Amino acid sequence: MKKFTVIIALAAFAAGATPVFAQKGANEKALEHASDQAIFNRVGDWFATIGKNKEEKARIKAERRVKRAAKNAEKKAKQAKDELEDDAEEAKEKIEKGSKKAAGDVERGAGVMKEKMGGRGPKK
Repeated sequence: MKKFTVIIALAAFAAGATPVFAQKGANEKALEHASDQAIFNRVGDWFATIGKNKEEKARIKAERRVKRAAKNAEKKAKQAKDELEDDAEEAKEKIEKGSKKAAGDVERGAGVMKEKMGGRGPKK
């Protein structure tokens, strides 16, 4: 009975160690509500502006905000470029597949015509 209890406990522990619902990355809902004013940006801005006067603080924060926006735009442009490249590759593969199928259809049609002609080819 003691061995049986130990086996059950180990099985329960092993089953709980790997949750089925775990996912990689951020949740989609969390990404929707994310902004440039995230906590890590505000903390970084706070450290960068310690001991500065109001005008200098505003200038530093504005510069950092512009840099973050530029980096975000660059990231989105790269993602769009990658998506377009993937779409182009898929279209190219589709065209190649279609042309191979068409070539096969032509060859099969030529074989059928040769059979109908009794093995005779066109006169030269």
